[in-house]
Amino acid sequence: MEANQEEDMIREFYRDEITDREFYLRLSERLKNKKISKSLKKLSETEDYHANYWASKMNAEEKSKEHIKPYRVKLFFLLLLTRIIGLNLTINLMERGEVEGIIKYRNFLKKVKDKDISSGLSSIIEDEISHESLFSDMSERREEFLDRIQSFIYGMSDGLVEVLAAIAGLTAIIDNNFIIAMSGLVVGIGGTISMTLGAYLSKASESEFRISTIKRQMLLENDTEGASKKEIKKQEGRSKDSALTTGLSYVFGAIFPITPFLFPLGFISLIIAVALVAIVQAISNGLIAIALNTSILKSSSRAAILSLLAAATTYGVGFIFHTYFHLYIT
Repeated sequence: MEANQEEDMIREFYRDEITDREFYLRLSERLKNKKISKSLKKLSETEDYHANYWASKMNAEEKSKEHIKPYRVKLFFLLLLTRIIGLNLTINLMERGEVEGIIKYRNFLKKVKDKDISSGLSSIIEDEISHESLFSDMSERREEFLDRIQSFIYGMSDGLVEVLAAIAGLTAIIDNNFIIAMSGLVVGIGGTISMTLGAYLSKASESEFRISTIKRQMLLENDTEGASKKEIKKQEGRSKDSALTTGLSYVFGAIFPITPFLFPLGFISLIIAVALVAIVQAISNGLIAIALNTSILKSSSRAAILSLLAAATTYGVGFIFHTYFHLYIT
């Protein structure tokens, strides 16, 4: 690696660290949970230590560091996003940032020739890896929350795509927006009932199996009280929670493609519905990507494109019915 490239990377690392320092510090000041706030302040102090390390490696003209500021736009949007997505997803977002930082540092470590920098960088990487345990301690019932939000978004996605597909097909053979909207509503009601029952039966079977396993374990260990009974009660409520979450999320998703057809806009209503569904799909699957620590761009674009394909396919089917079977309702 050339000297100029190395200096540029050091400046970039310094700016990344002061940006993370500010993010953790500001977030810690906002939260009421003292335990999590304390952990975030600890992270901020660690990032400040890392920033000072990189500052010490800058050339003499840059020692003041005054001209290097945090990424203000990134900081603004991160803090705004944390207000929108909540604490648990924010923690996942922070984990994602730490992983990306570790990858950048390891790539730099392979190229850097200065042994002093190599030694210091190895220590920084160890610090970044150790942050994982802090993130795990920050969130109580985190897995349960992530499971619930995934169920909600997947249910909403079904409502979005299924109702949009039905409406798109009907648009090609029905020249009345109100009839299309009511037809979409019928599809939405049927889909809600179907999805709710399916979710209930699926979770009920899963819960019954888990309860049976717990009771068998209790019998073998002669355990008649305590944590096992609490776990049984928890499992008994899972099917109802799942059914409620799925039903509500499906209804929420169905609202977006139906709403534009409540206005006499003709074919424009379908264009608006498709655009709304694509946007909502992109945002919701982006949140899923944050929850699962996968690619946000890939998940969002894939969901939006598949929604568009579903609408195009059913519209094509409706168009064939209209063209070849002369089926058209006014």
